[in-house]
Amino acid sequence: MLKTISKGVSIFLMVVTFYIGGIPLYSSITSAEETSIGFEDHFDSFDPTLWFRSDGWANGADFGVGWVRDHVEFAEGKMMLRLDDAPNNNNKPYTSGEFYTLEKYSYGRIEGRIKVAKGVGLVTSLFTYSQNGDEIDIEILGKDTTKLETNFFVGGIRGINAHAIIDLGFDASEDYHNYAIEWSANNIKWFVDGELVRTVNGDGIKLPSEPSHIMANLWSGAGAAARTWTGEFVYPGSPVRAYYDYIKFTPEREDDSTTLPSTPSLTYLKELLDNYMATGEVNGPLTKQLINSIKQAEHQYEKGHKDQAIKSMEDFIKHINNQGLQKHISSNAKLVLIENAEALIQLWLN
Repeated sequence: MLKTISKGVSIFLMVVTFYIGGIPLYSSITSAEETSIGFEDHFDSFDPTLWFRSDGWANGADFGVGWVRDHVEFAEGKMMLRLDDAPNNNNKPYTSGEFYTLEKYSYGRIEGRIKVAKGVGLVTSLFTYSQNGDEIDIEILGKDTTKLETNFFVGGIRGINAHAIIDLGFDASEDYHNYAIEWSANNIKWFVDGELVRTVNGDGIKLPSEPSHIMANLWSGAGAAARTWTGEFVYPGSPVRAYYDYIKFTPEREDDSTTLPSTPSLTYLKELLDNYMATGEVNGPLTKQLINSIKQAEHQYEKGHKDQAIKSMEDFIKHINNQGLQKHISSNAKLVLIENAEALIQLWLN
């Protein structure tokens, strides 16, 4: 399976206070340097150059778990966070897993394919967190796994219009689905299975801006969190797991834009595709299909067969829209490539 990662950097561990969903936690988060390189991990095994597993500590009264590293498991190309009643050193009734990137990442797209844990009191997450409390959340509560909770914090304080609940239209505990955050200086966007479900624009609203670690955890609420938000967790007698098929980060490109050149061209489309392949925004089997479509269009156009060249561009668009390949293209790359391909078709039709 594909695994593309950035190189590790020197790490200095320090204890800091941070928040998830407005609840204080205490973690041995790292003071790693920021990186502009993306990664994609399909979890064949644990990668110590990319991830850190929390171990031997616990959060405050609102969390019913202590973190232990062996509760982050790997099997059959999946990463699993296991919550059970195994003993821990923190006087918590349950034990679970948490992991986060060694390095910090700035603006870009954070994406994961996840099957969440079901059960009142549980929270499955994918989120960003900076040492000063900037945070962007994807959270699904086990009490209603048909809802996605979106949220963000700036300096540990919940942002304006930060929290919103999205009706998924499916049970997120029954199968894997893609969840993504696109984070820029101007807005935050949340996606589910490639579809935009929420946008917060920065017009008059302060947004998270600090380079952040990418994190995931599975936990049970306790104390005030259980009473007011997650519900009270009752252990079912056997371990509960949240499953992660992959996690991916694609850095924002400085030239990201849907602006077309004055005259659309195959050369420009090829350059766009090459750039998206280099950043990982187009990857996997989709790359070969798109390259072949462009080559066919080029060949037919040079022979003067505009109708066949147009058909190749239509095939190019069909490949991009193939539902089975959506995990191999970012929403931004999809938008830009389709717009440029459609412009070429219109140019040739005229």
